[in-house]
Amino acid sequence: MNNKFLIDSSMRNGLLAVGILALSLVGASAQNHDLAKVGLPFVRISDAAVLVKQSDAFYKAIEPLSKEAGQHAVNVYSSGRMVARGTVTEHGVLTKWSELVSKGSNIQVVGYDGIQRDSYVKSVYLEYDLALLDYGGGLPAVDFLKVSEDHVGDFIFAVGPAKDAHGFGVVSVAPRSLRETDKAYLGVRMDFNPVNDGGVRLESVERGAPAAHAGLVSGDIITTVNDEKVDGVYELGIVLQRMKPGELVNLSIIRGENVYRTEVVLGARSDEMKQFSPERMKQMKRMGGAINEVAEGFPEVLQSDMQVRAIDAGGPVFDIDGNFVGLIAARASRIKTYIIPPHKLLEQLEKQPDMTASVNKLDQRQKKLDQRQQVGRADDAEETEQLRKIITQAQERILELEQSE
Repeated sequence: MNNKFLIDSSMRNGLLAVGILALSLVGASAQNHDLAKVGLPFVRISDAAVLVKQSDAFYKAIEPLSKEAGQHAVNVYSSGRMVARGTVTEHGVLTKWSELVSKGSNIQVVGYDGIQRDSYVKSVYLEYDLALLDYGGGLPAVDFLKVSEDHVGDFIFAVGPAKDAHGFGVVSVAPRSLRETDKAYLGVRMDFNPVNDGGVRLESVERGAPAAHAGLVSGDIITTVNDEKVDGVYELGIVLQRMKPGELVNLSIIRGENVYRTEVVLGARSDEMKQFSPERMKQMKRMGGAINEVAEGFPEVLQSDMQVRAIDAGGPVFDIDGNFVGLIAARASRIKTYIIPPHKLLEQLEKQPDMTASVNKLDQRQKKLDQRQQVGRADDAEETEQLRKIITQAQERILELEQSE
């Protein structure tokens, strides 16, 4: 960023202390400022009051950081209605394409200075559902050289152009692909009940799946994956998320009294293998509030438990050291926010876009600007003429008074 955040070690430790306190409340692992005030239906009244108090304390503590970071964010309007946020780059404003295309045209952005700027879609990158807006310039761009190292567990916050942050949480999952064809597929249903000595018990094995080809059966307990110990469903899921289709993995298995090892060639999850339809999944996720229309299938994203609104998609995210963490790709559920890392944003901006603005669109914008300039010049001429008439009338009146004396 153009201006570095100034934060000493004592302030940073204070922020961490407040953040840890705020994250300690049961049922509120991460917060959105507005959501904290509204409350959650399953939180007791006494706990809700604590949640609001903790939320206010944290947001007040990070206000200097969020105010600085907010210079790189905009609110995006389409046909007079706010539809998303945007991140200012040297190339223009990056925002959420699907939110623009479904809500009309006549686009404006409003930055931290409160100025409304006419904008148009310069290019579209469908892989990440991004639109690049030409807004005429004038706002400071994020610094892609001052970025986060993507440490899982780091505190992060989302900002808009105002001084307040819009959400905070932690990086919960390292960068990974959300595309079905990129997901490693084992083909088992796991038992969520804990195993006494550790591991994950298989509830069932799908016929014809990679696990079945490797000889796994219902009741088997997976204890290690490539010699990495797994003590529960969550840990096994995280390990598999780091792997790709076609990868050969070694599993340690307990079957009855016997312990043995086997190799599995991971498959790719096809559309037929999905447990729920896309619409069913959306309905389930919407139980925690509105989600973005395009909220899955990104090639590589960070995952955070940070609570944001769907309208916050497109906005920038920073850590408490002022490093640029990335751009909000989508709100996918109440506690699942996807973030596009900086290096992936640069890759998109450097490649050939999927769609570009037509010459007619550019010509229309230029004509609009020319018309405004002409109107401005006409207004200036009219004001000058009115002022000349007033001065003339005043001079004539003074002459009349002098002659009457």
